[in-house]
Amino acid sequence: MFLQRAITFILLCLLWVSCVEVYDVNYRFNSEVITVDGFVTDGYGLTVTLKTARSENATYYSVPLRNCEVEVRVGDGSVVKLTEYESGVYIAPASFNGQVGQTYQLHFRTPTGKVYESEKEQLRASPEIDKIYHKYNRDGILDRTGKRVAFSSLDVYVDFKDPANERNFYLWRWTDYEEQGLCATCEGGKLDSKTFVCIPERNSRTIYDYRCDAPCWEIFYSNEITVFSDIYSNGRQVQAQQVAKIPFYVMGGGFANRAALVEIQQLSISPNAYEYYKLLRDQAQNTGNLTDTPPSAIIGNVRNIDDSTEEVVGYFGTAGVAKSRHFIDKRPYSNAYKYLMLGREPSLEPDTPPMPPLFESRPPLAPCVQSATRTPIRPAGWLL
Repeated sequence: MFLQRAITFILLCLLWVSCVEVYDVNYRFNSEVITVDGFVTDGYGLTVTLKTARSENATYYSVPLRNCEVEVRVGDGSVVKLTEYESGVYIAPASFNGQVGQTYQLHFRTPTGKVYESEKEQLRASPEIDKIYHKYNRDGILDRTGKRVAFSSLDVYVDFKDPANERNFYLWRWTDYEEQGLCATCEGGKLDSKTFVCIPERNSRTIYDYRCDAPCWEIFYSNEITVFSDIYSNGRQVQAQQVAKIPFYVMGGGFANRAALVEIQQLSISPNAYEYYKLLRDQAQNTGNLTDTPPSAIIGNVRNIDDSTEEVVGYFGTAGVAKSRHFIDKRPYSNAYKYLMLGREPSLEPDTPPMPPLFESRPPLAPCVQSATRTPIRPAGWLL
């Protein structure tokens, strides 16, 4: 039901080819496979995520692939060096943006000396989004059985004009900003009011959540794969293309989640990238989600230049990006089946008056710390 964006726990066949293909899987226990995920875009710069998916005793997990030498080779002969921003995540300089019509190729070396590269891809321009809108879907997301409603959803749609006289392929991703009133959680302890570190308490299993000291927004990212080919709409106006199904997030516990701000990113991708993500989507729909053990292996466009039989998973591509934001007032939808952000109702530390030896009131308020999933900065387009 909920697709993981990362391409994880997928085993490859023993043969690499330049196009995307599917093979019957031959599971290898106690093995590891490199996974790659990245796009050069003309609007979001360049980020590449490298991981190692491992299998030990029938258990699958992934770990960041650190300390690699990563670069992207441009068709004009220039080379863009990437630096490791966080474990296994490599970014280009902030000034870098892809150029429409130019080709790009990923090249990286691991700490063990293995060298990998992707196929070259040309960056294609994306048409602008003409209109973005949503529909409230009370019965939007079903449970794993497909028979019972799990959560309501906010279904987002776009209209756009597909360019004529050329084949075009699209991938959509979304980012959702939701009001967050809780900025810290302590399990088996309490939050220190000065360091904002959880101080353990002996034999305690109590969970306490702490309110934010200022406005804060939680950031959610798309966890499904939405792709589209213009084979039946070449050169026409595409209308009511569903590009997101966002769970009806709430904090619970009486906290008000008044609105959501959704940014849609429309990516114009290559035919091979389309085939890759379509196969990945179809596989996930057939097996439940991408964390299930897959029935087959999907080959992308990355290979070990010295060993064509090595298993490599993932895709490095190019994409022109058009983006648009849509503000959603959630207050009219009082009958929604809600998705609790914490996976449970909040559990606040009880209020206590000042007491010795510190003579401080509790509980303290926690800061909203900037991260990939949270921000204290008011998102552009937030209307409340």
